[in-house]
Formats: sequence, structure tokens, C-alpha cells
Amino acid sequence: MSSFHFQPIKGKAHEILTAILQTPEISSCRMKDVLVLRLACEEIVMNVTSYAYPPDAEDWLDVEIQKTDRIVIRFEDGGIPFNPLEQKAPDTNLSWKKRRIGGLGVFLLRRKMDDVRYAYEDHKNVLTIEKVISCGA
Repeated sequence: MSSFHFQPIKGKAHEILTAILQTPEISSCRMKDVLVLRLACEEIVMNVTSYAYPPDAEDWLDVEIQKTDRIVIRFEDGGIPFNPLEQKAPDTNLSWKKRRIGGLGVFLLRRKMDDVRYAYEDHKNVLTIEKVISCGA
């Protein structure tokens, strides 16, 4: 199991994402699976680092990664309570010009992961994603 505590997080999305992807749990996976996990993690990390905290707040993000027959990644932050799973799915039948901005990343996250769960526990946002995956030894 790998775990991280990032603080501060503003402007550090690339650094956080790189640390997550370089863990043995993820780096041992097939490239096509790594790309799916990257998409999911990038969406979550970008949203947390950009929107979770008001300006001048003490910001942090904890990430825990476990590998069994699946990859389980738990993201925890102390930002403004926000359940991304309650967001309305974008109308993908509309042309790009007619779609409203936002929501596509969460839509893709839900489509590509085998399980996505949100909870607000002890004044913390907790988002957990799971992907059944074929990883190397």
C-alpha cells in the first residue's frame, strides 16, 4: 500500500499526479490500464487542487493506493463538501458548441471505473475509486 499527504496543494497537480502514477501499485499495470487510471486520477486531482478550498485556506490532500485483484485509490481532502457523483451527467448527444462547460470528467470517471464512492466523513471529502485490473507481479 502506498499513501501520501500533500500540503499545500495549490499549483501542485502535476507533482501529485506524478507521485500517484509512480507508485508500485500503478506502475506495475499494463499501459492501457495506467492510462485509464491516469485519466481518473487527473480529473480528481485537478478538481481538488483547483476547487476544493477557498483562497488562503490551509489545503491538503491525502491519497491511499491499494492493490489486490483491483486498484483502489482513496482521495481525502478537508475542502468544501462536494459530492461529484451528484452532478448531472452532460448531454453527450449535443455538439461541443452547445454543451455547457464542466461535468465531462466526472462522467468519464464513472464510466471507466468499476466503482466510485463518495462520503463526507469527519469534515472530510472522501472519494474512492476502484478498477479491476490485470497488473504485473
